Amino acid sequence: MFGFFRRKSSLKEELKKNPNQPEKWLKLAEESEKEAPQALYNALLYSKGELVASVAKVLKNLALYRNFRPFIPKIEEELGKDYSSFFLGMEEEYKGNLQAARNLYDVAKNSQNPLLSFLSSYYIGNLYIKEGLYELAYKVLKELEGKVPQEYQFDYSLRRREVEERLGLKGSKLLKSFKEGLKKTRDALGLSEFSGRKLDESLFEELEERLILADVGVNATLELIDYLKKEAKKRKLKTSDELLGLLKEKLKELLSKCRGELNLSFKPSVILVLGVNGVGKTTTIGKLAKQLKDSGYSVVLAAADTFRAAAIEQLEVWAQRAGVRIVKAQEGTDPAAVVYDAIQSVKAKGDDVLIVDTAGRLHNKERLMKEIHKIKKVIGREFPGQPSEILLVLDANTGQNAISQAKAFKEITDVSGIVLTKLDGTAKGGIVIAICNDLKIPIKFVGIGEKIEDLRAFNPEEFVEALFGETSSS
Repeated sequence: MFGFFRRKSSLKEELKKNPNQPEKWLKLAEESEKEAPQALYNALLYSKGELVASVAKVLKNLALYRNFRPFIPKIEEELGKDYSSFFLGMEEEYKGNLQAARNLYDVAKNSQNPLLSFLSSYYIGNLYIKEGLYELAYKVLKELEGKVPQEYQFDYSLRRREVEERLGLKGSKLLKSFKEGLKKTRDALGLSEFSGRKLDESLFEELEERLILADVGVNATLELIDYLKKEAKKRKLKTSDELLGLLKEKLKELLSKCRGELNLSFKPSVILVLGVNGVGKTTTIGKLAKQLKDSGYSVVLAAADTFRAAAIEQLEVWAQRAGVRIVKAQEGTDPAAVVYDAIQSVKAKGDDVLIVDTAGRLHNKERLMKEIHKIKKVIGREFPGQPSEILLVLDANTGQNAISQAKAFKEITDVSGIVLTKLDGTAKGGIVIAICNDLKIPIKFVGIGEKIEDLRAFNPEEFVEALFGETSSS
């Protein structure tokens, strides 16, 4: 009689009864950082190593290498040395020991599992890029041609294009580096000016002021300064240079938890794009569409921002530039109806990716919420489990207002990733740190220029190195 009120068993309880569910172990790892190390090990074990790419992705996003390390001997015992070497390589890479990481990946690339072999070689290529060894990176990437799994095609294509352009193989201008793109923020922070100074209270006060002015945010700044003071005392640091090294280490650790890759594991994949007017939403959609098309995906745009006629026209221009199809309707048409038509078009032609533009009238939150929910319902009905991505576009120039926008959109719907635009045009690039610290939403892309290629996958290590003014891997 009272069965209706019976408590639904938790994922952990369900797995206790039936542990042989690798995908659910992966889900538990994503939901609970505390359970993640054991859950990732179980996902790997019960899938007999087949979920290695997914486990690596979650491990990288959570940066739980120290907690995962006790499971590595068990991984070697159950799955072999190639698997244990791969995960040890990830840990060494995270710690900055690139040569050691490369040696470990080199062992893992001989695996009989084609996916593990690919991942190991691909990570070696990325290490070469990080070190600026573009000829070696090009050789590795070229050897992987034809062996790249579907879900890595986009990232592989971007990496290869970057390397080719740096080697002058395409005859085009070099991509703007993170160092160039963050010049205004780096100048505002002026971290290099702290070098060679005595470690005293005035230095901490000045550093705190600089961080707040760069829009790192009050919460994140106070937490960083408190951490630096405690660790400086604990480690008995004497110089400001040692302190800057500690700050760099901490920022990389913080931002590594907000690293995120575009999820294109579904076919077709539906990407829902949100953002208020003026943040660069349409431009972002256009650039992303072009990059995906250049990576071999067939892309369709759905002009579901029917509130403004100009929005449809702007998206149409970008569709022409990117060389992709667009599904549109007249101004005032029900946005969900446009999305439905776009889905039928994608089904009919067998396209890979559908990118949906949406209205940005956040001032009318209730209406926008109903609209987004209706669009998601249509997508979920036609393609169960989707959209694969809900991207929120924010303008870095708006600083703390971007945080407010993100919080407002989080109330409307789940956001799987953030695209931060116009990072090159602001001295407040510290907003990246504030977003990561306050919102804990993965940052998928950042815009550091006008060119299509300047919509870049977010790389925490490159970002932090650029803030400190040292040569980055871009």
